[in-house]
Amino acid sequence: MPPRVQDQTLSRLAAAALAALIVCTISGLAVRAQGSAAFFVRSLTNPAERRESRPDILDTPVLSGSVMKMVTLVAALESQAIEPDTTRICRRTVTVNGKRYTCSHPDLKRALTAAEALAHSCNDFFVSLAPSLSREMFNRVRAQLGLPPIGAGADLAASFVGLDGPRLTPRTLLDIVARLAGVDPHRPLALAADTRRVLLSGLRGAADYGSASALGARKITALAKTGTAPMPGGGWMGMVVALEPAVNPTRGLVVVAPGAAGLDAAAIAADLLTAPGTAKGASNSAAPAHAKPPPSRHSIRISVNGRVTTFDLEDYVARVVSGEGQPRASDAAQQALAITARTYAVANLNRHRREGYDVCDTTHCQVLRAATDTTRRAAEATAGRVLVYRGQPASVYYSALCGGHSELASNVWPGAEDYASHLQRDDACRDEPAWSSDVRADQIERALRAAGHRGERLRELRIVQRNASGRVSRVRVVGFTPNEISGHDFRMAIARVAGWEHMKSTAFDVRRLGSGYRFTGTGFGHGVGLCVIGAGHRAARGSTADDILKFYFPSLGVEPYRPGAPAPPARTTAPAAAPANARADVLVALPAPEEGERAHIVQLVRAARDAMAARTGTQPPAAIRVTVHPTVDAFARATGQPWWVSGASEGANIDLLPLSILRQQGRLERTVRHEVAHVLVDGALEGRPLWVREGAALYFADPAGTIDPPGRAGCPGDEEFLRPLSAGTHRSAYARAEACFRHAIAQGKRWTDIR
Repeated sequence: MPPRVQDQTLSRLAAAALAALIVCTISGLAVRAQGSAAFFVRSLTNPAERRESRPDILDTPVLSGSVMKMVTLVAALESQAIEPDTTRICRRTVTVNGKRYTCSHPDLKRALTAAEALAHSCNDFFVSLAPSLSREMFNRVRAQLGLPPIGAGADLAASFVGLDGPRLTPRTLLDIVARLAGVDPHRPLALAADTRRVLLSGLRGAADYGSASALGARKITALAKTGTAPMPGGGWMGMVVALEPAVNPTRGLVVVAPGAAGLDAAAIAADLLTAPGTAKGASNSAAPAHAKPPPSRHSIRISVNGRVTTFDLEDYVARVVSGEGQPRASDAAQQALAITARTYAVANLNRHRREGYDVCDTTHCQVLRAATDTTRRAAEATAGRVLVYRGQPASVYYSALCGGHSELASNVWPGAEDYASHLQRDDACRDEPAWSSDVRADQIERALRAAGHRGERLRELRIVQRNASGRVSRVRVVGFTPNEISGHDFRMAIARVAGWEHMKSTAFDVRRLGSGYRFTGTGFGHGVGLCVIGAGHRAARGSTADDILKFYFPSLGVEPYRPGAPAPPARTTAPAAAPANARADVLVALPAPEEGERAHIVQLVRAARDAMAARTGTQPPAAIRVTVHPTVDAFARATGQPWWVSGASEGANIDLLPLSILRQQGRLERTVRHEVAHVLVDGALEGRPLWVREGAALYFADPAGTIDPPGRAGCPGDEEFLRPLSAGTHRSAYARAEACFRHAIAQGKRWTDIR
């Protein structure tokens, strides 16, 4: 039985302002905007040998961002707040004094040394020093460097990561790193041997494998530190300070890139340090012409923590292949992934349209990392090529490791298009090792509650159903209500609580241990579409990129991407011309096979509109436009909503899943009422918390309904709607929103006064 699909609408959610998350180093945040970047390159032995661009930026005091972590590390080591061999697990998201700090470096699944924390720019490591590293000791090291002290009113944790405290000019940052590294012969800074050893190891690690790895990718050895910080006039800027070569440095460089991130500044620095004309004695000029990105052929809008940047599509693809692929795989495997990643991108150009961008840089969409020479070569070799189905870019998927058996998309996302007629054995990755992990019972209980299940103690966990590929499709969770959960939702819930390494796939077995459960399984990811590791093995055997794609997507072809190409007639959703005397108050766009439903949908919308107008006292719009999509994929692509959502609306426009799916689930009439309610009430509730708007729509769609009290969890926050962890947590957020709204109505409040 397919999972229930909630008739939820998220189109209002983009109106909520997300709090900006403070990032360590934001990979792939912006294209290399050399034309607007400031840089300062100088000899470390002869001050007359220098080259610079944009002195107006170089001489403007700014917050230093994560560049300040060098000073924080030295102060912590010198005061013995930490030892040279101190290690800590990076939680990657931590809240200190009400501020949320989020890291976007890879999850290394192990504790980081102090040097590695500096190299990867781990926020958690540095803000966690606040209880043990005093303001006085931090200021003592700052004074030795000639920096002003952190005042009593500055937040200490934020100061440790360069997001509070006195502003410094970017030129000053170059002096700081030279003194800390011990390469400034005129102003030596005395440090303990272990302190300098850890510091230099971290700075070199940043260039070799960390936040400034764009330098290492160009075979530049350097001592480097990146940072991302707010610009004085608004927005963000990326910075990098570097000394090269790493041993006995002879020149230093600082780059400031407005509208970008530290990683991007490091990429600009790599171009500058390898370009002709940057040798000693070179004259002042702007950044080298060859360092500029190629002219944009197609573009895509990416968001990282609420900031939106437009990428050239091929630059984006190179970064995705770096983030999602195997670094050492041969060109054929890199090219197959490049085509798949490009296809995913162009097929999902509007996935987050109501939030103002196309796709994000997390596993919800595609992960980005700094592009390498290998991944750039793969993007350029396949430029513009996508997988197509019936003339359109296909809705494709890929995973790290299928475990020897592919999975059908419809088994993971009901209604999704299957591009293979049957499950396939993938012998290319059958010899990959299995995985095993132990998860405590209390972690599973927390995961289930986060997924919307109710209960206190898990009495039994049992697999009750598998699909044809052998993956778990249903899990019994005795002691919770509902007492079953889909295998996909169970995996996602456990992974978010215990970590992705503990629940790598749904191809698992489970047995009870004393304090929890042991899971053993194969594969990593959902197993749908391209298997990244399998593709690598196939390429090693001699398969071409086309051979690899034909195996994993047997019904798809590869063609040049043509933006705006018309859809095939059978999938067209444009409304047929209405008779001249027809009322134009409800306009319906239907797939051709459902054209016979036009009159019924118009009747449903009109009835719901009239009823809602009477209940709310609002004036309906002159026309309501309804688009019924031919597939779940088409709906998701147009609205950016997950597979479990049935409808979405924006202004007077309503999007619906295919009518056959809504009818099968008995949700057609309810979904229409819910979306029409949003059309009528959202304008009056503009600017309110999302629970108010969602609760109002649920209430007016069924004013006679009853609901449980909100409970201890209270009214849901905007983030629970914008970034739901699972279908279960989404359902829970809607139920609590409805309960909160009904409770306010019961207290005698007018619906327009609820806040």
